[in-house]
Amino acid sequence: MSKLIGTGTCSGKIKLSQDDIKNFIYQLFSSYPDIDTMINVFNNSEITQRYISVPVGWFGTKHTFSERNKIYREEALSLSINAIKDCLNNSGMNPGDIDCIIFVSSTGISTPTIDAMIFNELKLNNHIKRIPLWGLGCAGGAAGVSRAMEYVKANRKHNCLLVAAELCSLTFQKDDLSKSNIVASSLFSDGCAAAIIAGKESEYYNKKGIELLYSLSTIYNDSLDIMGWDIVDDGFRVLFSRDIPSIVRKYVKTNIMELLNQSELVLEDIKYLVTHPGGMKVINAYEESLKLEPGALKYSRQVLSGHGNMSAPSVLYVLKEFFENNEFQKDNYGILSSLGPGFSSELVLFKAS
Repeated sequence: MSKLIGTGTCSGKIKLSQDDIKNFIYQLFSSYPDIDTMINVFNNSEITQRYISVPVGWFGTKHTFSERNKIYREEALSLSINAIKDCLNNSGMNPGDIDCIIFVSSTGISTPTIDAMIFNELKLNNHIKRIPLWGLGCAGGAAGVSRAMEYVKANRKHNCLLVAAELCSLTFQKDDLSKSNIVASSLFSDGCAAAIIAGKESEYYNKKGIELLYSLSTIYNDSLDIMGWDIVDDGFRVLFSRDIPSIVRKYVKTNIMELLNQSELVLEDIKYLVTHPGGMKVINAYEESLKLEPGALKYSRQVLSGHGNMSAPSVLYVLKEFFENNEFQKDNYGILSSLGPGFSSELVLFKAS
């Protein structure tokens, strides 16, 4: 058994309204032949504001991959430290209580990895286990929880720190006139989330939280081109298919039923759905597929509205909303769900305790 006992978050330092970004993109892409139609993706996003890590004017000039990556390393570390401190405070833990750190990211590269920098900043145990995970994209938050759950099941006295940090805004390409680039500019933002997962024999296991019961990882056949990055001279070029909502409708319920088959539960037993807010069409597809009551995914909608899509950290932002609003009632069941490149699904079944 393992238990997630606390979360923490930190968003990019610059807050912008959706209209601010929309106006900037409209002016930047004024020569795009279909810009008057494409700009409507901003109006339909239901996002009101987002947080980024550089001034909006930065995106109007060309930048090399090395320039982008230098900012990524600096800002990912800063966001991570603040999110971890928030998480430790919410969990009542100290840095020295951490036995393993899983660091999830897909929007920059670093060797040594960012978790090594976190180790030096926070003076963590020098025998700490480090597990950097790269390339999971929007699935990274739920995948990180799943891998942390498995780690502490094998190391029952240990506490695992999960950190998911993404600077999606840095991947924007000013000369990319593709629909994917414009859609991505209407959605993506910067943020970091952290979570503590305690093993069954950890001194912190009895704290209030959610017991992590089972997980299910799924990768779909012949779907590599649905989402991801093309690596170009200036950095990352987004790949973003319009088929994502239809994939949600086709597969998510089936995957959830596969997960529930590992227990004696049925879909009606699930009281909480903590889903990655990939976009309003994706949230709507979850609701349609699972025939949910209105408001069932209200926290996913709130995070999307107030933060946009931060990729991997987003689902942990949604989880934090559940904690802070005291939604979890003892012994009720829930599912944590994210989708990402591969194209893949990550699910975790949990019980409030």
